[in-house]
Amino acid sequence: MNELFPSSLPAGFVSPATLTGLSETSPLLVAYSGGPDSTALLHMLCGYAHRHGAELYAAHVNHGIRGAEADRDEEFCRTVADGLGIRLFVLHAEVPKLAKESGESIETTARAVRYRFFDEIMQQHRIPLLATAHNAEDNLETMLFHLLRGSGLNGICGIPVTRTCEGGVLVRPILSLTREDILSYCKKYGLSYVTDSTNTDTDYTRNRLRAEVLPALRAIQPKAAQSAARLSRHLRSDALCLDSMATMFLEELRRGNALEIEKLNGSPDAIVHRALMSLYREISGGGALEDTHVLALCRLSEQAVPHSRLSLPHGIEAVIEDGWLAFRNAAEQWEPIPYSVPLTEEKTVISQTNCEIIIESSHKTKNIYKNSIRMSLDSATIEGNLFVRNRMAGDRIKMSGMHKSVKKLMCEKKIPLSLRTRLPVFCDDCGIVAVPCIGIRDSSVPHGNSSVLAVQIVFREKSE
Repeated sequence: MNELFPSSLPAGFVSPATLTGLSETSPLLVAYSGGPDSTALLHMLCGYAHRHGAELYAAHVNHGIRGAEADRDEEFCRTVADGLGIRLFVLHAEVPKLAKESGESIETTARAVRYRFFDEIMQQHRIPLLATAHNAEDNLETMLFHLLRGSGLNGICGIPVTRTCEGGVLVRPILSLTREDILSYCKKYGLSYVTDSTNTDTDYTRNRLRAEVLPALRAIQPKAAQSAARLSRHLRSDALCLDSMATMFLEELRRGNALEIEKLNGSPDAIVHRALMSLYREISGGGALEDTHVLALCRLSEQAVPHSRLSLPHGIEAVIEDGWLAFRNAAEQWEPIPYSVPLTEEKTVISQTNCEIIIESSHKTKNIYKNSIRMSLDSATIEGNLFVRNRMAGDRIKMSGMHKSVKKLMCEKKIPLSLRTRLPVFCDDCGIVAVPCIGIRDSSVPHGNSSVLAVQIVFREKSE
């Protein structure tokens, strides 16, 4: 590099401080491949960091894909970093092997490896900003790529100038610069760079777009990349507005991990789809739904068949319960939507746990149904109204003269996890009266000539 620090920066360069609102002295990590884009960005940020007194670092990944050429690129990056007095972090990865093990493409695996490495560096060295060298052509390629996949609005928006990452914030200071702008900058400052031979391999979709489609677009419209950038800004503004509306909508009709079906079905698709994807992302820990999953969820909600369910990726399932579309982790025990239902003589249906409770005034209980649990209560000891509710944290019942934890009793009696959350808790105005499979409170155990309530809990098989 002929000039260690550039005297001026291109008009399209946007500083990390402007993009994030963080201090100009905030440390920076540059994703550095050695190609023209990242070499130009590193050179620009050298001048920026020098003027503002910010610490600057670089990170390079040898993906183990290109053999001697990749080793050459790594050595080049080391030489440049040494010449600039910048600390360079290097990772050696076996991406082809990792891709085979995961079943993902090499491109997807390589990207995951890179950003995991960058996040680790940022966290370990307290570097809040990561700068990548994505440019206007990269943005156009991304928009076309998502267009071909049939992506929604957020995909067609292209590459955002900033996004959060585990280590901090990712910024793209040269996103509005074209590749021509970048090559001109390298020529102006005499910057050497390396070329990745796989960039010409049109077996990769992005490379084919770059090699064959973009030249055709530029022949029609020389400023195709700039036009795409303008479209990207407009679409991103619309997407942010819809996302904000979806967030407010979600807050309005959400209860825990469940959504009210009546309001869900009567709302605009653009808002509903975003709300569903947002809630799923939260529950699954960052997972994403494909369009087919979102449409299937909407059909499930529109049909609203009680106890019907839908399996989703990452072990999540959606279930229709009592007018709500509820999400849960299928591997964990089911926590039903909270309920409190007054009991009447004869039959009461508890839709949340798909069971029926039958009460008869009798001195003898009869086992009428299979898959049922029977109890006898002293009716004279019921204070006020008798009702059932879901089990709650901290529930205790008085048995054998002691107040005992319902959760602990369930563990002691080895009640299956699948049954625990389906057991209704019987209560009156004074507290817990009985818990099926556990027992009855001392004062409500029938004796002598007690007036007996015969209670039978009948579990129905859940509809698939």
